[in-house]
Amino acid sequence: MSDVLMGDYRRSGLGFNLPEHIQGIDEDTYDLLAQLVVIWNRKRSRNLLRSAYVDGKHRLDHVGFSIPPSMRDMEEIVGWPDKAVSAHAERCMFDGFVSRTMPQDPFDLSGLMADNRFDVEIPQAIRSSMIHSVSFLSVTRGDERSGEPPVLVMPHSAEWSSALWDFRRRALKGAMVVNDVDSYGTPTMITVFTPEEIVTCRKGTGWYVESATRHGLGRVPVESLTYRPEIDRPFGRSVVSRAVMSITDDAMRTVLRTEVSAEFYSAPQLFLMGADPESFTDDQGNPIPMWEMVLGRINAVSKDDEGDVPSLQQIGQQSVQPHIMQLQQLAARFAGETNVPVSSLGIVAENSQSAEAMMAAQKDLVVDCSAANRSYGSALKRIAQDMVMLRDGLAEPTDELRSLEVKWRNPAMPSVIDAGDAMIKLISAFPWMADTVVALEQVGFNDEQISRLLSERRRNEAKDQLDTVLGRLSGGQGDDDQSGRDQAEQGPAEDRGPGDSGDEKPAEGPQGNGPGMAA
Repeated sequence: MSDVLMGDYRRSGLGFNLPEHIQGIDEDTYDLLAQLVVIWNRKRSRNLLRSAYVDGKHRLDHVGFSIPPSMRDMEEIVGWPDKAVSAHAERCMFDGFVSRTMPQDPFDLSGLMADNRFDVEIPQAIRSSMIHSVSFLSVTRGDERSGEPPVLVMPHSAEWSSALWDFRRRALKGAMVVNDVDSYGTPTMITVFTPEEIVTCRKGTGWYVESATRHGLGRVPVESLTYRPEIDRPFGRSVVSRAVMSITDDAMRTVLRTEVSAEFYSAPQLFLMGADPESFTDDQGNPIPMWEMVLGRINAVSKDDEGDVPSLQQIGQQSVQPHIMQLQQLAARFAGETNVPVSSLGIVAENSQSAEAMMAAQKDLVVDCSAANRSYGSALKRIAQDMVMLRDGLAEPTDELRSLEVKWRNPAMPSVIDAGDAMIKLISAFPWMADTVVALEQVGFNDEQISRLLSERRRNEAKDQLDTVLGRLSGGQGDDDQSGRDQAEQGPAEDRGPGDSGDEKPAEGPQGNGPGMAA
């Protein structure tokens, strides 16, 4: 990768023609690469257009006859496409992998995910897929000597990559990534992924194969993150659809007309009837600038030759309210197309909405993001399998690895209080759920918080057990001491012989009237 970012050349608009010969490449790989280059050239213009809408860099082609020529170069930006993409992407929150056989950190994936910054780059890949309908994740062996992780997972935008879909295998047939470009934005380094190997081609004096590595996975080590896939469109649809772009253009024109109306509103239209033309010139006969007359504090106009005083009339100013109403209508259309609430588009309702109404307005967006999570989860599951297979040297996923699933945060993003109330009701019906990790996940705790909670719980339980054992030991020693004292007090009475008088009463005689007599 060059020192200059690839995104700096996204506006170059230059096509790329694959050379007829690449030294060291086999015929099948060349044919696959040729198809991938054709697809990349064909899709790139639309991908760049959608990126321009999201970045706010798209310029209107047809401004409209109501805009004065002097104001047609004004740049007005409507950020609704970026808002629509962000509203969807921020609700698709990847929360790790789970397995039925390994409740905590299945297959030791946490280390690999941390090395590849999954918490940062997976949201970026999801956002990119919503802009262009698809993005890609590649899995390769990393160069540990240069500081790379043992397994390297890289996200790729559709602006610089392409792929072919195999309908029968329900997987990619091949993929291509542009790794580097020259100062004109023309590719100088390309990597092609096949089910058997990874081939990197570089341009020097001519194109040649820089490296060819067999990965041993038996499938293309690239997965597509697809938004809204369909049978005839396996790479999905973009949030920035044709309808979204059309509504955004209309909104930009409306905002521009509003700005024009504001300019006319700040300069009232005045008609001076019966005035001498010399009243509009200075002493040298030069026309007085109109802004000086508008901004002047004191303006005087003399009578005409006939002694009549000129009359001044003002035309009522046009209101911007029709433009505001049109913008509200366009916001409603945009909300219906993208499932984004109107309140998120900067349109303030006259009456404040209740919490129930706000949740109802977000229902379609939540359903849309839940469906997107299912599609993304299928690709991320295969990515995790590829990571484990490359790390452990497996030729195919094991049964335990196939049971791996992706965990997502709730797209509805409920508050801790609401989630807690719902979980209390479930636990009251199913008491055994109180001792499960799933209950903590549903309340809203992430993996780090759950680990800390369980660790402190185990620590407190161990402390309680230790206190119980110490209490029993100290309690048993006290009982033994008390028993010894009781035996010491009873000892003299038990040692008296038969002839000791002690406190015993004398024996009575046969009659019981006095002391007995010996014979």
